[in-house]
Amino acid sequence: MTAESLYLAVVLALALLSFWLQRLRPDVTALLVLLSLLLPWRPTAAGLQPILQPKEAFHGFGSPALLMVASMFVLSAAMVRTGAAQLLGGRLLAAGAGNEWRFQLTVLCLVTAFSAVVNDTTTVLVWMPPVMAICRERGYAPSRVLMLLAFGSLLGGQWTLIGTRSNVILSDYLRTRTGEGLAFFAFTPVALCVFAACAAWFLAFGRRLLPRAASRATLEGRYEVAEFLTETMAEPGSHFVGRTLGELDLPGKDVTVLQVIRGDEFLPPSPWLRIQAHDVLVIQGRITAITEALNQGLKVKEELRVDDKTLRSADLRMVEAILPPDSELLGRSLRDLDFHHRYGVSPLAISRAGRSIRERPLAEPLKSGDSLLLVGHEAELQRLRLNPNLLLLESRPLPSAGRDKAVLVLVLMALMVLASATGLLPPATAIPAAAMAAVLTGCVGMTTAYEKIDLQALVIVGAMIPFGDALQQTGTAKALAEIVTATFAGSSPQLLLAVLLAFAVLLTQVIENAAVAAVLAPLAYEVARAGGCDPAPFLLGVAICVSAGFVTPVAHESTILVMGPGRYRFRDYVVLGAPFAVLTWLVTTLVLPLWWPLR
Repeated sequence: MTAESLYLAVVLALALLSFWLQRLRPDVTALLVLLSLLLPWRPTAAGLQPILQPKEAFHGFGSPALLMVASMFVLSAAMVRTGAAQLLGGRLLAAGAGNEWRFQLTVLCLVTAFSAVVNDTTTVLVWMPPVMAICRERGYAPSRVLMLLAFGSLLGGQWTLIGTRSNVILSDYLRTRTGEGLAFFAFTPVALCVFAACAAWFLAFGRRLLPRAASRATLEGRYEVAEFLTETMAEPGSHFVGRTLGELDLPGKDVTVLQVIRGDEFLPPSPWLRIQAHDVLVIQGRITAITEALNQGLKVKEELRVDDKTLRSADLRMVEAILPPDSELLGRSLRDLDFHHRYGVSPLAISRAGRSIRERPLAEPLKSGDSLLLVGHEAELQRLRLNPNLLLLESRPLPSAGRDKAVLVLVLMALMVLASATGLLPPATAIPAAAMAAVLTGCVGMTTAYEKIDLQALVIVGAMIPFGDALQQTGTAKALAEIVTATFAGSSPQLLLAVLLAFAVLLTQVIENAAVAAVLAPLAYEVARAGGCDPAPFLLGVAICVSAGFVTPVAHESTILVMGPGRYRFRDYVVLGAPFAVLTWLVTTLVLPLWWPLR
């Protein structure tokens, strides 16, 4: 092994560890990998040199793959904004809710089909609110359905070139090496077989493995709320009278004022509201925090356990919200955000990784996929529905800009698919052209388009592509491929494919699939060449298998997003997801050579 190969191996090992531990954001890890390629450490006649020169290291940010990934986000935004999503499947979702198994199958099929043309994470965020609403209306436990929502988004990503960004990365790598990438529907036959096998296994056996939570468990019960709602009165001469709510700083004492009642008036809890004698303060908090406030001059009128009934009696509503991956609230605590004063609603509890945070939840920095239990007045909740930093999981119609715009987006998508499939335009041209057409026809505004592009995803793609090039240029990929083929000397090409795809499935359980695709692309190419095979089916098989991140919640944003609302444990992903992953590997290994000869 050369010094360059050893260096890249160390960088890759550290990157995998960082992706797994998630102490750093994935895009930060990817950028550190990129910078490691620019560190001058190799002794040469001209002095110390890096593995890649700056022009080579940064070319990933100018690659066609990056532009196609960005265009996919724009098209996804157009599909959602115009109501094309509702036109395609809104009624079908409701029609399939007659009983639990039909609803589960409907969610799996609908989300898989939708995710074939819309970004997988966007798919989960679009369909989670209506799925949760149907669960509440029909009495289905969310834990019996949401896992299928996440898995369907991953299965759908296997179907087309634009299904997920890893497909684009692998296709673009093949294009740079051979002059021709993967066709738009090259993935579909194998992906269809994978979906059929997974759906059949789920209906026959998998349904029994889903958690059996109480079907009508209340929100406060699922979040294990240990807080109380209390009506208190400011006694004459107390510490509270004559001071504003801001001066009292009750949130700093873990007590939130939800409402102030003065005679027949119901006053919003403004920081500038000055308390008068005999004002009634509706406060919420833990018993110890409320007791401390009572010792300062408040008198209890009525103490109630927080639940939906008592909240409605105070003209308040309880809702559940989730933090999307691009939320501006990530990394900050509810206390730092001054959440109650900023948004006018109060947080009752936080759930992370399926468990409620019980130790000082207001001081805990927020993470992607955290779900919050919030309480507030309808007016404040209405404003919160428009806030892109939080997604309220409640019954609401899917967005719509009119049937004409929805049909137009579907026509643009169809033209893009037709142009790519027939070879009239290469995908690197057809996909950005469709995204630009969506902007020019008003299906999505330019401001919205920029907002919906996931910059973190683009940074990961742009930063990891050069690492794959470094593996190729230093001969590391070729050396590894020769080791693999020597180990399985005399074996069939199908066995080589099986070993490569097994490695892809294992790796994608711990790191982001785009990063796995960038790392495995040169290895798959060299393994195929060393074995005397066509590289195209090997890269296609890797594309299918790096979308099989079913086994761990950290494998993909889709699986993280459903963990809190579904109250899933790590074990639930292993038990249900492992068969999905194994079936993906097995079916791809068996079916791919039948569809696309390896030699």
